[in-house]
Amino acid sequence: MRIIKLYNMNPNRAKTILEFLKKEILNGKIIICGTDTLYGISANALDENAVKKIYKIKKRDYNKPISICLKDTNEIEKYAYVNDISKKIINNFLPGPLTIILKKKAIIPNIVSKEYIGIRIPDHEIIRELSIVPLTTTSANVSGKKSPTCVEEIDDEIIKRVDYVVDVGKCKYSKPSTVIKIINNKIELIREGVIPFSEICKVAGYER
Repeated sequence: MRIIKLYNMNPNRAKTILEFLKKEILNGKIIICGTDTLYGISANALDENAVKKIYKIKKRDYNKPISICLKDTNEIEKYAYVNDISKKIINNFLPGPLTIILKKKAIIPNIVSKEYIGIRIPDHEIIRELSIVPLTTTSANVSGKKSPTCVEEIDDEIIKRVDYVVDVGKCKYSKPSTVIKIINNKIELIREGVIPFSEICKVAGYER
């Protein structure tokens, strides 16, 4: 395991390291990286063996789905079905501290999620830069334990089992993302985090 401190690093050096990490992700390596909300464990979500490693590292129930992180909003329709109400929410809140759960397309392996997929586009350029493929985005903790907002809060048990830790400093919001699920034209609140659910409903023109 190697800890890489990317904040305050020379931009050219940081760019070289990011290119190296992209290749490592494509080779099935597991990284921990900060986002706008929490530090997460990331790997190529299309690589079933890499995803299995993450379930083992987190001691996570295989029946619990894992969300994915994408580079930008233009990529969402490659991996999930988007309707009008979803588009309003995406256009207003992403990139940002929101996980939007949509009906998934077959390209996403069932080990990641079976019918619906949670999608994140964090308000953080480094994790998005690393998202040359959909990345798993699940908090860097053993299931049930505290989610870390900086490298110092990550459990040693987790750190020693990943390949790289990308230290980007303290997370901007240091609070979980708001999680919503879109079923047809209904918005279901799964977890209220940084963004108030009432604000999402108002923007979407949705009456509860």
